[in-house]
Amino acid sequence: MTCGNDRLQSISAFFPAFNEEENIRHVINSALSVLSGIADEYEVVIILYEGSTDNTGDIVREMMQCDPHVRLILQPRAERGYGIAMRMGYENARHDTVFYSDADRQFDLSDLCKVFRLIRHVDLVVGYRRSRQDPITRIFVAKIYNLMMKIVFGLEQRDVDCAFKLCRKSIFEKVSLKCRTGLSDTELLVKARLAGYEIIEVGVDHFPRIAGGTYFEIGKGKFFNIPKPGVVLAILKEMVGLWREVSPSLRRFREEQKKRLMQQP
Repeated sequence: MTCGNDRLQSISAFFPAFNEEENIRHVINSALSVLSGIADEYEVVIILYEGSTDNTGDIVREMMQCDPHVRLILQPRAERGYGIAMRMGYENARHDTVFYSDADRQFDLSDLCKVFRLIRHVDLVVGYRRSRQDPITRIFVAKIYNLMMKIVFGLEQRDVDCAFKLCRKSIFEKVSLKCRTGLSDTELLVKARLAGYEIIEVGVDHFPRIAGGTYFEIGKGKFFNIPKPGVVLAILKEMVGLWREVSPSLRRFREEQKKRLMQQP
């Protein structure tokens, strides 16, 4: 895939995966095609949870034999959690620009062609799903979640946990991710904002999941998918911990914002 002559020097793309044998080959091939069109050096990294019980790992290893740009990193069974997978992806990325998405084929990776140049001017490019193609209950829960993140942490992004994010790896010189759960997206945005990094939102396409499933939810189908109670409790617990960690910085940030507004004519 060709995305013009204005290419990045290098990029790493990583994808957390759990039992995605029906999707992983397509995701890797799509990522290789897109990344080769936007960067001189690139890699596709699969963060595979060791608790996976299907052939996802075998497929990735097979593709590694055919293309040296493909890497496999195993997430230890004892270190379960989406946030841990994200942290491992960012820590193990070899290049100066890092992209992450899910391995469920719900995003069109060619959207990277439309947005990758933005990373020259900002520190973090955050996708939002223009028309989210998920079960109704998941969309409802996401609306509540996004509202909570706005109230508690002051986040302005409309789709906090959208798994389509592009950033400079250098931001992790000041941003340290600690969350083990899916709250890690919130943690990244909150800490990047407080560290003074510039964030921009872009609309991306979203598609229904056509194969596989998610470990973190109860129910399948078009209408009913809700997070497991244990997942909700873990996220709420980490929310409290994150609030305690960032509240002093967040308070100062809000005070500075008020001062700037008062100084405006």
